[in-house]
Amino acid sequence: MIKHSSDSFVCWYCEKNLLNNRYVIKDNFAICLFCFEEKYSNRCFQCNQIIGIEMQGSTFKDKTWHNTCFNCSICNLSLINKKFAYQNEKLYCRHCFINEFAERCYRCNRSLEPGDKCIQYDKKLYHKSCFAITNDGIVYHNHPFHNECFVCTYCSIPLGNQRYIEHNNDAYCSNCSSNLFIKRTNIIT
Repeated sequence: MIKHSSDSFVCWYCEKNLLNNRYVIKDNFAICLFCFEEKYSNRCFQCNQIIGIEMQGSTFKDKTWHNTCFNCSICNLSLINKKFAYQNEKLYCRHCFINEFAERCYRCNRSLEPGDKCIQYDKKLYHKSCFAITNDGIVYHNHPFHNECFVCTYCSIPLGNQRYIEHNNDAYCSNCSSNLFIKRTNIIT
């Protein structure tokens, strides 16, 4: 019950005089702001400080943050009114989340972003544009390539219509393979 007499109006918990001070009524009890925040306010998931009555907070998945703490865990960008992801108890902006966690195209190694059209082949993911093979494509180690995309690992010239050498599961043109892998001996005369 509210402790009130003609000469005192005090906080239920600390008995601080509430006359001319701000207070909250909770369950018919008058409580000073300090006691109310200590007992009933949320704590910020990031900094563990109280989110006071005068502060703004953001809530997601039963966790609350100060608006100033609601930031990407990598780049510290504010996530207020922005798309974000939450993984492993951390917040991420879209860009950082994609860089950290998105699957990558087997062919080009760029991120497969949400909404990208992709194809799965032999348990590997490809952008649709990285996978499109015509009738004259090449299959190398069960992976399809356009003729122009099947290139020397070292110099990147297309290998589609020429001989190539395989070394450690990579394809090399004959020129690069002879320069890189054939042992030369110096002939002394």
